[in-house]
Amino acid sequence: MMYQKWFNKTIKKTPKQQSEVSRYFWVTVLGLSLFASFYYYLAWLEIPNMLNKAVADVSVVLIGLSMLLTAICYFWDFADTKIVYRKHLGLIGFAFAVVHLILSNKALLKLTDETAWQSGSVKPVIAGLTATIIFTIMALISNRVATTKLGGIGWRRILRTGYVGLFFVLLHVAYLKSSHWVSWLETGANRPPSLSLIVSVFIIIVLISRIMLWLSLLFKSKQKK
Repeated sequence: MMYQKWFNKTIKKTPKQQSEVSRYFWVTVLGLSLFASFYYYLAWLEIPNMLNKAVADVSVVLIGLSMLLTAICYFWDFADTKIVYRKHLGLIGFAFAVVHLILSNKALLKLTDETAWQSGSVKPVIAGLTATIIFTIMALISNRVATTKLGGIGWRRILRTGYVGLFFVLLHVAYLKSSHWVSWLETGANRPPSLSLIVSVFIIIVLISRIMLWLSLLFKSKQKK
């Protein structure tokens, strides 16, 4: 109830005249701007398969931002008017995730390869698919009909599984890239870090922010008792 009271108070600060179409438009602009920046950065580092990697990283950042906004608005007031963008960030981020999934069709074929299962090379695929399934469920219930059917409390509980999905994204990236991160550190970090490392740090920040928010709400509820 304490969270809901805070959320209702915060949502009242948002501009009412802005339409849903306008919000989706600006989030799409943000997503495309991030894509251009990420693609340029990967090209500068001469990383192969830039298109798919840039798409994947944009997806993670947008979905992560949709979750991070809650903690930002809870602990600080400067972004309160942006909290309504959580759904739009999440859904546009999910759209990028779908494109990433389509572009990763060769990796998905590993699920049908017995050798890949024996070697363990399917681990990043399984982690990525698990995250995608969770994000798909979140996308499907991101509407008023689902909110009414599930009830506010149940609806929010399901949406919070997004943090679990984000953790599986972190596993997915770590399985694929951790050896490169170690090599980068061992060579003295004499070049800019990979985008996968930057995005992974961002994921960790999002997950920590959720833990901090949960602890803050728990502490305040105990104080009131």
